[in-house]
Amino acid sequence: MVACLLFALAPILPARAQVLPGGMPALPRVPASAPIDTLDGALSDPAGDVLGTVRIYRQQAEALLREARPQVARAPDGEIMRRAEYLALDIDTADLDAIRAAGFRIVREDRDDELGLSISLLRDSRDRSPGRALRALRAALPGRTIEPHHLFLPAGGPASQAHESASADAGLRVGLVDGGVDATAPALARTRIVSHGCDGRSLPQPHGTRVAMRLVAGAPATLLAADLWCGQRVGGDTLALVEALRWMAQQRVAVINISLVGPDNTALRRTVEALLARGQVIVAAAGNDGPAAPPRFPAGYPGVVAVAAVNARGGLLPESAVGKHVSVCADGVVDARTRGTSFAAPVVAHILAGVWTAPAPGHSAEAMRVLARAARPARTSRCGLGIIAPT
Repeated sequence: MVACLLFALAPILPARAQVLPGGMPALPRVPASAPIDTLDGALSDPAGDVLGTVRIYRQQAEALLREARPQVARAPDGEIMRRAEYLALDIDTADLDAIRAAGFRIVREDRDDELGLSISLLRDSRDRSPGRALRALRAALPGRTIEPHHLFLPAGGPASQAHESASADAGLRVGLVDGGVDATAPALARTRIVSHGCDGRSLPQPHGTRVAMRLVAGAPATLLAADLWCGQRVGGDTLALVEALRWMAQQRVAVINISLVGPDNTALRRTVEALLARGQVIVAAAGNDGPAAPPRFPAGYPGVVAVAAVNARGGLLPESAVGKHVSVCADGVVDARTRGTSFAAPVVAHILAGVWTAPAPGHSAEAMRVLARAARPARTSRCGLGIIAPT
């Protein structure tokens, strides 16, 4: 049924629809080197009426497993991961011989004393299945936290470079963790964009650009934008997300928007907890796998502002995730072809970014009070504090 609906929808999809989230079966395959072009809710007719509910996160995951199998594998928890890569937390020099004897090598070590994080990236040199590799690692490192190197997906010298339009001036200062942002987009003409990641060569992608447009909403702004994909098909892994958040911590960004979803991961959870304790506010998309889906992360972590999506009439989008962790709903419909919780989250982040210029302890709790004052009543009890409308 879904394939038929997609076939019928094909004439109204944009020119780059071949890279819709999930690489849906009725659409052409995406080369491994192609940039991601994600539209969170593609199953709508030109009038915006829903034609069907799509589990978008799962479709994206299945597409990556099909199209990038040399780089992607399914972890024992059912989520997707970078093939043969695992994360170990808080290992020390006494663990090195055990790691090598078990057939793994340390590819990278990330230590951040300020945030209290120590994460090591390990690679399996024996090409074992993820289940066997994890068992071997956990046996070699008893008591250590060992996890797959999970991938996160859109919900639809110096490593930084700045693009500034002549008309940009003081205003919002807000963070974005997503794909690359097109600094030449007319809607971002008043935005100074500081790009992070990709060795200073961030590549614009439609998802990141559209989220950025909603995040600044035409206001004068400085946007600190971390690119997790660098134009590649496979990106958005746990370490990239953690490193982006560490950069946001260093930059003392008060409010950070994350329109990405993935599984619970200890490295990510500890990073999020560290930022929240510092007084940084994280706004995250709840995800687009429907109301029966389990919580996705980072939206599912306590203290994160989790955002579900409604239409302009206040009706919950059928693809929007819901649950007790949802803090608030926001309008997630950009146009007839672009919708989802990815585009609801920045509506909320925009409101909060207008309140603070720097982080301070207690902002996470204060964010809920700000949103309670800004929200209007919802037609559903599943919208937490209510609905935030775009400015």
